[in-house]
Amino acid sequence: MTIVYNKRRGIVTIPIRHLVTFVAFLALCVTGVAGVYAQTPGSPSVEFPYTGNRAAVWIVAQFHTLLGAFILGAPIFVVMAEWLGYRKQDLRYDRMAKEVTKITVILFSLTALTGGLFIFVLLATYPQFTTWFINQFYLVFAVIYPLMFILGTIALYAYFYTWDAWKGEKKGRHIALGVLLNLLCMATMFAINGPTSFMNTPVKEEGISPMEALAAATLWDKIANASWMPMNIHRIDGNIAFGGFVVGLIAAYMHMGAKNQEERAYYDWMGFAGNLIAVGAMLLQPFTGLLLAYQMCDYDFSFCQYMMVEQLSMFFEMQGAIVGLMFLGCNYYVWLSLRRIQGVEQVRMTVLAPIVMVLFPPVAIWGLTTYWIPEPMSLAILIPLALAPFILGRFIPVTVSVHTVMKIGFLMVVVSDAIWLTPNGFAATGARMLDDLQLPESWDFLGKMPTKLGAIFSLVFATTINYILYGKAIRQGTIAWGKIDGISQFVLIFLAFTSIWAMGLMGAVRSLLRKFFHTYNLIPDFTAESFTPTLSYSAWLITGITVVFFIVVSVAVFVALRPVELKGREPEGSPVPAGTK
Repeated sequence: MTIVYNKRRGIVTIPIRHLVTFVAFLALCVTGVAGVYAQTPGSPSVEFPYTGNRAAVWIVAQFHTLLGAFILGAPIFVVMAEWLGYRKQDLRYDRMAKEVTKITVILFSLTALTGGLFIFVLLATYPQFTTWFINQFYLVFAVIYPLMFILGTIALYAYFYTWDAWKGEKKGRHIALGVLLNLLCMATMFAINGPTSFMNTPVKEEGISPMEALAAATLWDKIANASWMPMNIHRIDGNIAFGGFVVGLIAAYMHMGAKNQEERAYYDWMGFAGNLIAVGAMLLQPFTGLLLAYQMCDYDFSFCQYMMVEQLSMFFEMQGAIVGLMFLGCNYYVWLSLRRIQGVEQVRMTVLAPIVMVLFPPVAIWGLTTYWIPEPMSLAILIPLALAPFILGRFIPVTVSVHTVMKIGFLMVVVSDAIWLTPNGFAATGARMLDDLQLPESWDFLGKMPTKLGAIFSLVFATTINYILYGKAIRQGTIAWGKIDGISQFVLIFLAFTSIWAMGLMGAVRSLLRKFFHTYNLIPDFTAESFTPTLSYSAWLITGITVVFFIVVSVAVFVALRPVELKGREPEGSPVPAGTK
């Protein structure tokens, strides 16, 4: 059943199910906030069966966050794709943008529903804390966040249902609506990141107690806390990368199920486009993550010890393994992609590129150890080294083949990740690090932060060189879309899975940094579940959440895209005014 308006007047058809979802979300917001104020001060919490209270909140919150990350990242990807289609007069971009939007609409509804579920689970399991917390941010939870979400919902459905109505000469209007959608999504994320970051870094003032500082703080002081803006930056970057990897996942599914060469060629290209945008954003992820960690350590230095040396150190070992595998996967996808490019043998690059890739780890480690950030000398060493292949390479006639550069780059990715993974020692969660399990004194520099940062710089540099060379090969050669090795589709699926898993892991780390507090140094957690879980327990929980999210996205892909293929695809609208062709 649908509500139908006159399309000649520019009004569109809206299915009843989407209106029902919208009304349900409003009801959840109203009843959720009202439920907080209906509680008595001593209302008891419930004992969640099977999982326990903390795990129940963890599961619902993480699942909601994953959905939210996609619906915030996907619109950025979609509008970029639609604009590129408009600019390049390439219908593939327009088709890709529309297909991703179809899936986004489905997952948007689930995001609203899981958000409401999250409120109810919090109210049931931690009623006193939830009451206190919403009181601190009542204007955010009761007005700003719901309003932004409602406006974003309207903008998303308007954006999707005007896709065919606003084509040709009206395409610019549709892109502008997409930009508005992204601004609303961004405002929604900024609003909810205030309370989220506040739990780790609440307001504080020298010379007075945390409660006195809280009493004197305004709402803006609470929102604009020490980690708020770094979290915003990190999540914007992460959501773009996350959206790109999920687009790669969608393309891989559809490529493997394609019935003809035309469809395989299109979804091969779609996987390439999604991966390219995801990798571009991922290259910034280590640095935006370090910015967030730096701000949190500056707020309370005990966070650094807790993260890197004590209870959560093995979590960071796992993070290094996962991120390293993602870099390896991205570079392997490029290697597989080269095989479908005709004339790639003629593509060459200056010999300085592989030389600098080999020299980059030791030079970066030495430079950062000698001149630790923010010393400008550290950048004075690294920036010229990184630019040398592009500037000095023009004057050196010796070149090497694209395959040679990529092989060396792949090797340096492995070496850099091994350096990143090398810990100062091993310690079980909840135990002290034993001397016998620490690095020898002559090798302990491998466990220090300058070495880790040097390894990260090396990973990013090697991957950047490989992708620049990949772009050069595409421009100079002839790419045969649809002819890529079948294993590449599993690489795209793997990258999406590891991206989701890494997001779950680091979300857990950020939450566990609060130690024995609901809100750090303000509201202690006296429940029996107030302890740092082991990496094994956390990994199983994160894996379960990731698998469920994977299944949900897979079903959304099938529902949104497969029926269109069975019925026969409708002709796509022109992304540009007809008169410009």
